[in-house]
Amino acid sequence: MMFVDLIYGAALLASLVWFSAALRYFGFQQYAAAKVMVPRSARLSPVFDSMAAGIRFLGGFNGAFALLCLCLFALLIAGGPHFTSASERVVVLLAIAAAHFSQFLGNVPILRNGERQGERYWPVLSGPMRFIFLMDAAQFALAGAAIVVLLASG
Repeated sequence: MMFVDLIYGAALLASLVWFSAALRYFGFQQYAAAKVMVPRSARLSPVFDSMAAGIRFLGGFNGAFALLCLCLFALLIAGGPHFTSASERVVVLLAIAAAHFSQFLGNVPILRNGERQGERYWPVLSGPMRFIFLMDAAQFALAGAAIVVLLASG
């Protein structure tokens, strides 16, 4: 296997694991995720249940990306004729990188505004959100590095 295949495969596998974990957390542990985002004092509000239910959509989006990464990784391992050109792989990795970046970017205004403020927002640099914030940045960087290698390979 060439280096280009290895970095492409690494980006797919890392994204598969990350998106699968996000599917589990947001799709099946939506109340735990909502507790991170909503301060304890506001959890008795009926809006809390609505937010927890809405968080499942994040699980669904992450699940779809996990499935995409699984399919592409399986194709890579199988060595078939699909998604073998650098341009095809770049397009796929651009979409995956955009997914990671959008999830990272969504926390930036919260962080810049001082994170949790009374009943508003959530902590970005502590607890589970810190891990999510940093991992989305790392996943974006890995996908971006794979894109650069693919573009350089011709």
